[in-house]
Amino acid sequence: MKLNIHQRVLLLVLSAGILSFFVLSGIAFYGMSAIKRDVSEMGTELGESGVTYTQDLITNQLKQTLGALASSRAEYINHEMERLMQDVIILSETMTEIASNPQNHSPRKLIDPRNEKVPMGETYITYSPDLHANGISEEIQREVAIESNISDYLVPLAHSYFNYKSSFYVGSRYGFFICSSVFPHQEFSPVEPDEISNYDPRQRPWYKKAMDAGKPVFSELYTNITDDGYQLVGCSAPYYDANGIAGVVGLDVSNTDIYDAIDKTNIGEEGFSFVLDENGKIIFSSIKEGYFSTRENSGDLRYSSSTSLADTAKSMVNGESGISLIKIDDKDFYIAYAPMPSVGWSFATLTREETLLNYEEKSREYFAGQVEKFQESLSNEYRFLFSIAVVLLAALLGVLFFLSNKFSGKFVKPIQQLSDNVREIASGNLDKKITDVHTGDEIEHLAVCFNAMTDELKVYMDNLQKVTADKERIATELNVAKDIQQGMLPSIFPPYPERKEFDVYATMDAARKVGGDFYDFYLLDENHLIVTIADVSGKGIPASLFMVISKTILKNFAVFMNNPDDFAAVMSCANNQLCQGNEEMMFVTVFLGMLDLKTGKFIYVNGGHNPPIIYHRAENRCEYLNVKKNFVLGGMEDMHFVQQEIQLEKGDLIFMYTDGVNEAMNKDNEEYTSERLLEFMNKTDCKVELSELLKAVKNDVQSHVDGAEQSDDMTMMALRRN
Repeated sequence: MKLNIHQRVLLLVLSAGILSFFVLSGIAFYGMSAIKRDVSEMGTELGESGVTYTQDLITNQLKQTLGALASSRAEYINHEMERLMQDVIILSETMTEIASNPQNHSPRKLIDPRNEKVPMGETYITYSPDLHANGISEEIQREVAIESNISDYLVPLAHSYFNYKSSFYVGSRYGFFICSSVFPHQEFSPVEPDEISNYDPRQRPWYKKAMDAGKPVFSELYTNITDDGYQLVGCSAPYYDANGIAGVVGLDVSNTDIYDAIDKTNIGEEGFSFVLDENGKIIFSSIKEGYFSTRENSGDLRYSSSTSLADTAKSMVNGESGISLIKIDDKDFYIAYAPMPSVGWSFATLTREETLLNYEEKSREYFAGQVEKFQESLSNEYRFLFSIAVVLLAALLGVLFFLSNKFSGKFVKPIQQLSDNVREIASGNLDKKITDVHTGDEIEHLAVCFNAMTDELKVYMDNLQKVTADKERIATELNVAKDIQQGMLPSIFPPYPERKEFDVYATMDAARKVGGDFYDFYLLDENHLIVTIADVSGKGIPASLFMVISKTILKNFAVFMNNPDDFAAVMSCANNQLCQGNEEMMFVTVFLGMLDLKTGKFIYVNGGHNPPIIYHRAENRCEYLNVKKNFVLGGMEDMHFVQQEIQLEKGDLIFMYTDGVNEAMNKDNEEYTSERLLEFMNKTDCKVELSELLKAVKNDVQSHVDGAEQSDDMTMMALRRN
């Protein structure tokens, strides 16, 4: 009967274990006999020398640990300061770009805290007393409107520090102040109108210091203490416009991470840590009260009454690192310090000398006790092992030799053969077959499986190459089709900058790489603007092709129509043209409208499309536009279409969309619905920029969808008469 692998391994392990046991036993017997003989003689000498060595080792190790700890904490705080300065530099560069290129930015309006509360993290603006007294000129108003675009950068920067109390701000040379503050767990920024009415950023230390330096600088730490007991860290830098320095940007952060790093550095109950600036003044400290706290100490440590402390402070200010023994209030402390080169500060941690001596005494006692326990344990183990070894040695010696000699060769040989064959297969020779393993057990079965695996792997690799090539080709074609489709849609906004009578903006998000929705707008002549939005049945490449045909036909008939008011004829002709050769029975819903830019008359024809929403500015109200239920285009020839018209007053707005908006589904297959769309339009501000309005609608749809896969193309377009 042949043994399986489990049985063979069991025998091999048993043999190897017994052999190892005897080998190690022999070595152990010899070693323990020698140790037992020498331990008694060396015990006393070893104990005393070990204690002395251990004390010296621990003392040096603790000093090295203090030095390494000081260096690592200095590096960490230095990195935190560099991060704050880097954020200020980025903010300065961004503000410089905005102030130097006002033509690239649209005017913005920020929250005035005198008139309304400021939501936490949002940006607000205040004005200096002289601006309140003298009035704000048109030039300053224009600069305020342009530089308010920094809000797009202040808000995300403030949110990146959302766990700290922090402020990110801009102070202009004219006296206005733009700020975004974060106070965790509060809904509104604590801005008091009475306080800000007297606030002039140009008189603040952070503004003056940055203006004088002409580069990023760290401000003096705030003298007021935050609720958590920590001071605010400040950094500021100038920004520029075409005329030179235009103002100062800055940030204040209650960086509790720095204080946590300082607190966790302390060793012993009386140990503490602090950061010294370039003037010898303590700016961070792990203690809240006393001479070394930031509350009570404002002097230069280089002139301390303690000579050792004064000398150490001088070394710290000079950017040196080291460990020394100093005396403070008749107590000896080890102080380890390291520089922070980027900011010119130095970090120090102090530990009582008595604490280190306690560690030394504990180590001495521990070492002496361990030597005694070792001697006793060694004697017991020697006696036990010797008695066991004598009994087992004679019985197992013969069995060990017989089994190991017989089974080791037979067990290893087939595995080696299998390993050699598998190695050749792994090198890439999939035609290799394993034919020289005939053990009759799991190893032979494994060889058969390897042969089958190589055959399947060859077939799989051939198929994989074909499938991969097809997928790459299809993906390339889809990307090209997407670029072509996007290129056919107007994408420059505003499309006619010189025409102030109207604003128009549109977006399209395809459910797949290419889609069937499209929009279009163009001037028919000097006084007439045509807008089109449409949705082709289906999705993907067929819909995109039909979309191209539909867009082209509609524009051709619209451009060449004889009577600008005869939109019904345009739709009828386009419908008949699309029906010809439409064997796939595809159709398209279309809303086509034309605005008379002088009179505001808006003529429109609806071909089975979703009714647009009209916003009446005079009433500040939205409602669905009254549309006739005409038939879709491409479905049936010789259909009659009814055109309608309304009067758009200045400020009125038409919002057009495809069913990818109102029929957008969430994960529970619930639609967004036309009712919710109208409700949202009525509660949102329709007087904002059209791009912001469409973005708001899209965000509300996405909040409903909540991560579900987009089920249809989503296209929106808005037209406002100015």
